[in-house]
Order: sequence, then structure tokens, then C-alpha cells
Amino acid sequence: MKKRKAAHHSKTPPAVDAKLDATPERLARAAESGQSTERGIDRPRRIDDPFDVMRVHRALAPHDSRLNDLRWLIGEALRRLHQRACLDSLRAVAPERIGGGGFGPRSGLPTTEIALHARDKLREAQRLAGPAAWPIVRRIVIEGGGVRDCRAHIAEVTTVWRADAIVTDRLRVALDALGVLVGVTAGRR
Repeated sequence: MKKRKAAHHSKTPPAVDAKLDATPERLARAAESGQSTERGIDRPRRIDDPFDVMRVHRALAPHDSRLNDLRWLIGEALRRLHQRACLDSLRAVAPERIGGGGFGPRSGLPTTEIALHARDKLREAQRLAGPAAWPIVRRIVIEGGGVRDCRAHIAEVTTVWRADAIVTDRLRVALDALGVLVGVTAGRR
């Protein structure tokens, strides 16, 4: 009798699955808003987050699934950068207390230094995205809003479907511009 090995049905290796998995912050935000999460065969988690829905329906790059996933990863890196910036919990710390409080040497920067670096990167991201696209990126990617929430940023267009197309296009262009800054870029072919 032959022994069968357990087959791994996923097309992506486990390291890529972990990278594409939902962040703990997004899972907590989904639980707070009453959304359910589930694991699927084709993707690690499914949350009713508008940015994730855009990825699933290939709205980030309709004709290129690899570019669609790359833009989603850029958005995820931007979400993690915003989380590291700790903008929701700003407080002053005395300089002599930075890095203190633990026994023995610790690797890496203190949390306050990490937050300062992340805030600097967010300011640079805002500059790179530009004044027309940054509010859209912030609302859809960071805050988890939908495209229809950004229609007010497109005042010059009267039709709803055209405003949605402009919002989506500005989001795509901004994500492409932010790829290098957040460390997610396409490899050379």
C-alpha cells in the first residue's frame, strides 16, 4: 500500500500567503463594523472591505491580475505604515525615556522612533500622491471607505459613473507612484 502525501492545493507558497493575508488591524476593524471574515481557496481571507473588493473584482488593474495584486500590496503596505505611525495615539515622551524600560539590549529602534520615521514616510507619500489623489488614497486605502465616498472630491464631473471612474483612476496612479516609497515594486522581467 502506497502512502499519500498531503497535497497543498494553493498555487502560492506559504510565504506569499502570509504576505497576502489580512493585517490584524484590518481584522479588528472588520469585527468592529460587524463584518465576517472567511478563508477561501483562492485567497487567504475575505473581508467586505472596499479596497479588498476592488482587488477581488480586479478594479485596480482590469487587464492584468499581477498588477492588480501589486497595487493591492502597495495599499496594504501603506496601511501598515499608517499603523506604525500611531497617528491615533500621539503623545509626548521625554527624550531620556526613549528606549528605556527593558532589561538588556534590544534590537531595532524604540517605538517612538519607528512612529516618527513612519510619519515622515506618510508625509512623503502625501507629497508623491499629490493634493488631488491623497484624499482618495486616504479614504479608500487607509480608512476603508468606498469609491462613492470620494465622489465629492470630483466636483467638475456631473455624472456618477464618470466620477467613480476618475476616482478609481486617481487611486491607481497614486498607488503606482507610492510603490517605491513603501517598498513594494515589480521585479525585473
